[in-house]
Amino acid sequence: MSARNDDLIVVTGANGFVGRHVVSRLAQAGYTLRAVVRDSSRYSPPPEVAVAEADLVRAESLTGALEGAGTVIHCAAITANLKEPYPGAYQKVNGLGAENLAVAARAAGVRRLVVISGLGTQPAAAGTYMATRWALEEAVRNSGIPHVILQPSVQFGDGAEFVAALARLIRTSPVVPALGGGRTRFQPIWIDDVVTCVERSITDDALLNRAHAIGGGEYLTFKEILQAIAEVMGKRRMILPLPMPLARLQARLLSAVMSHPPLTSATLELFDFDNTTELDAVERTFGFRPRGLREHLRVHGVAG
Repeated sequence: MSARNDDLIVVTGANGFVGRHVVSRLAQAGYTLRAVVRDSSRYSPPPEVAVAEADLVRAESLTGALEGAGTVIHCAAITANLKEPYPGAYQKVNGLGAENLAVAARAAGVRRLVVISGLGTQPAAAGTYMATRWALEEAVRNSGIPHVILQPSVQFGDGAEFVAALARLIRTSPVVPALGGGRTRFQPIWIDDVVTCVERSITDDALLNRAHAIGGGEYLTFKEILQAIAEVMGKRRMILPLPMPLARLQARLLSAVMSHPPLTSATLELFDFDNTTELDAVERTFGFRPRGLREHLRVHGVAG
């Protein structure tokens, strides 16, 4: 059941934040990989990695992309920080796309699905971003294929938009808004630690058929995250609470006029609950202690 290095592993969303880190790590480890992207002309994989073009919303395109795969690592989704490109896109890509992938994976004889979701995913009202993330998980759970669902908190590390966006705001504005008063707690997790969890999910049968919430080595409120980033940047900033009704209005206005708004309504859904799990969740389930955000910032700064 466990993957061997000569088993073909297909990684969807290979040119996204999580996907490119997964491909890089597994290629170095000697796995046989096929990276799936929508446009191969905009993707530069490691030299030993095969590439296939496919689109989750075009079910027929997935057949060739999954041919011969033993394991599929599904990293393709529209994340909450991205503006919905058209009405219904979150559901079409995240929900229907995962259903298309599950059907194609069954037809291809895939033996394991490893899926990136998000911490706190649960049933939610239709039309919300959370509902589309729940639909993604449900498609995997109902696939009939042995699976591992990973639910990370917000992520940091090389190329992470969460830290990069806050750093841009702190760099350019003397006053920084703390959404919802800055009291929401997060458990930021290093992308390399997420990838370690992915790699172990390929081979560890004890992880199968469950969702695993994973977070980093410390709890931080949103205000504390802003303070930590400002400190490492050497910036003194006034952090003022921004009530959620005003934040929601601002997100709608920005999304109406900008193609890449700094704040989206989907992102604000992540402030409706503490984005945390047990501090020892990763160590207990995956056998290692994850890095904390403040430690990482002190060593690598906001760009690392």
